[in-house]
Amino acid sequence: MRRRCLLMLAGVLLLCALPSVAVAHTELVRSDPADGTVLAESPGLARLWFSGDIAAARSTARLVDEHGVTVAGTEVVKGSGDPRAIAVELPSLAVGSYGLLWVAVSARDSHTTSGTVTFAIGHSGALLPATASGDSGGLVGRWIWLLALAGVVGPVAVAVFVLRRPMDPTAVAARRRLVVTALVSALIAMALQPSLARVITLIVFCLLVALVLIGRLAHAALLLPLVVLAWLEALGSHAAALPEGRLFALLADAVHAFAGLLWLGAVPALLVVFWRRPRGELARQLRGPFSVMAAGSVLLVLASGLYSAGLEVATPRSLVATSYGRLLLVKTGLLATIGVLGLLNAWRLRRRSVPVRTIAVESGVGAVLLVAVAALVGSAPPVSPPSDVASAVTRTGFVSDLVVTVSATPNRPGVNWFTVLADSSRRPAPAPLASVDLRIGDQTVVLQRLTTTRYFATYRAGTAGAVRMVAVLHRGGQEYAVPLDWQVSSPAVRPAPGRRLAPYTDVAALLLLELGVVAGAWWLVRGPGGSR
Repeated sequence: MRRRCLLMLAGVLLLCALPSVAVAHTELVRSDPADGTVLAESPGLARLWFSGDIAAARSTARLVDEHGVTVAGTEVVKGSGDPRAIAVELPSLAVGSYGLLWVAVSARDSHTTSGTVTFAIGHSGALLPATASGDSGGLVGRWIWLLALAGVVGPVAVAVFVLRRPMDPTAVAARRRLVVTALVSALIAMALQPSLARVITLIVFCLLVALVLIGRLAHAALLLPLVVLAWLEALGSHAAALPEGRLFALLADAVHAFAGLLWLGAVPALLVVFWRRPRGELARQLRGPFSVMAAGSVLLVLASGLYSAGLEVATPRSLVATSYGRLLLVKTGLLATIGVLGLLNAWRLRRRSVPVRTIAVESGVGAVLLVAVAALVGSAPPVSPPSDVASAVTRTGFVSDLVVTVSATPNRPGVNWFTVLADSSRRPAPAPLASVDLRIGDQTVVLQRLTTTRYFATYRAGTAGAVRMVAVLHRGGQEYAVPLDWQVSSPAVRPAPGRRLAPYTDVAALLLLELGVVAGAWWLVRGPGGSR
């Protein structure tokens, strides 16, 4: 017995003396895009690097949007050349928040790990609370919506500011045609728009048009709902997501929308005015007032556009290095073309001719310009480079035999990605989990199942501050609640490197406004017919 005990003791000492081999699980080391980052444009390719070699044939990754819907066109690259990395081809992504759900299988011990890498496409406001949007379903929908709005604003502006002779039967008939045109355009816009606020505003506009047609209301009353529509367009623009200076940006966008729609809608409205004869009398009435209205709207479009460009485009290089900047340059070129055609039409009107053909050409270029505007609305302005990566906030709670860990990324106001790891401390577990929910405030967020213990979901936080959160786990017909505290941090944006565009555009906008004030004062003193 003594010899046996000595042999057993020697064996234990020998085992302890042998070098131990630690088997470490394969974990995510870094990613590109980094977790929680904000990108100006779609990356095209995502990469995940791990701490050890992975089995490429069994490791997967898929991209989902903020609603948990899988994004089509995502594909893992086969044979990327790095045994510790996964490369994922991504389609062209729109502005929004995305999550890359990955599952990595270790090539050494076949152990499986999984996780979520979240990132956003857009400017720093891409993760801010969502605002109303004028998007009616893609580029074509936005373009038709803008055409309809121009068909509402332009005819009303010509009827109110240009044809101001109430006793002239020719002008009265032309104003009636313009109002009817605006009514038809409003009905088309109403059919395209899912936003309740815009639909109500258009309904009010149609009711006011009916009162105008029966002579119970002045034409100027039609401008009020149009101003409301311009403000609603601004609330759905990129300016609404700016982290600072939002009010002035919204006002600039509202002025830009109203003045631009007035200008682009007033030009084809001239074709409605000249639909019937006598055209010469109408041309004589249009010459002075229309030129003043067009010049004023062009001035406001340029000044407000320059101011907005300085807020939404970080540096001069961004104008040529990003798709948004190139679209902005295309829009500027089309504006210049319309301006040249407008000067030609104004010159021909002063010669007492009716330039119907050149007005039609100018209207066509305006329609093309609205295509560029619709594309800009759906693109992400490069207001800043990728912001500093936000680390996930993790909270852990316990109930019964369950250990619950909840992580939130990027922990800012706006879209946040929650990953919940719920595992039992017993082996084997008493029962498998059926589902996991998060009760955040007065809302219940249902999580999607990734593995038997890992779940994920997205939630849009309105503002920074403390939020009460409860993880609810359903297992074996019972419900387990784990209260957790979540502190939403304020968004922090790192300024873009290099020379800023805003100082130049602000100075140019101010000079244009001063030029407009001087020209307006000179016109008032001189008078349309000569010196006063």
